[in-house]
Amino acid sequence: MHVGSYRGRGLSRFRTLNTAAFYVEIKDKSDIAAAFEAARKRGLKVFVLGGGSNVFFENSEIKSAVIKNSLPAKIEHLGGDLYRVSSGLEMMQLLNFALKNSLDCCYYLASAPCQVGGAIAMNAGSGIKDGLSVSDFVESVEYFDGKRIIETPKSDIDFGFRHTTFLEKETFIISAVLRLPRKKIDGNPIRERLEWACKNQDLESNNCGSLCDKYYAPILKLARMLFKFAPAGLSEKKLNWAVNKSDNPVWLKSLLRLISLLHSMLGKALKFEIRIVP
Repeated sequence: MHVGSYRGRGLSRFRTLNTAAFYVEIKDKSDIAAAFEAARKRGLKVFVLGGGSNVFFENSEIKSAVIKNSLPAKIEHLGGDLYRVSSGLEMMQLLNFALKNSLDCCYYLASAPCQVGGAIAMNAGSGIKDGLSVSDFVESVEYFDGKRIIETPKSDIDFGFRHTTFLEKETFIISAVLRLPRKKIDGNPIRERLEWACKNQDLESNNCGSLCDKYYAPILKLARMLFKFAPAGLSEKKLNWAVNKSDNPVWLKSLLRLISLLHSMLGKALKFEIRIVP
């Protein structure tokens, strides 16, 4: 394990230019505890980074320790419907494997450029009306809890709508056992989801998907109008969708602060879906 620094635009799908003074890539789970300990000795908060599809680093100089999940992509058949999947596996790799083997899976996540670990951490899924999420397939999760590596059954994990307790603590998801039953699949659900995304989501600019779980639409419409000519703002195609064309994170940071301030002033509920890292 080597702790170094990072400067570039590859930490977030917003593609802002950031510098991390503490940056380490985890390629073996035996290095996780040492990385966390090194961060704590420097008095830094830990942020575990996956594919960068749901995260915004709000400062050019990142104040947190960035621990990148670079674990090898693995799918191990445990027998029957059970498969152990590494957290570093790209979601599309999992879905292609499932489709090739006629297995039921979370094909609605084909449009989410995330790793399996990140999808589990936020319980990624479809819209609230459909009520579908990756946790529907989870049997257990192996993770570092800040002190040791443990494996916890699904029944002991608090899976909510696009939220889990993994987001509230400094943890590192290592792998998960998924139940992927055989299923007769008509057509190609991956291609169908990608076609849907092209029609319904703004994929032309740098983005991290849906911005908020809860919001007051008139406030977002006002924010979109105010930032219409800025290099970052809200999509004209999908209201709850932030887009970015700037290297500097200050534009997105200003947008998010405006949205937060207006919701607070008007007493409206707001819950960001993206993770905002100092």
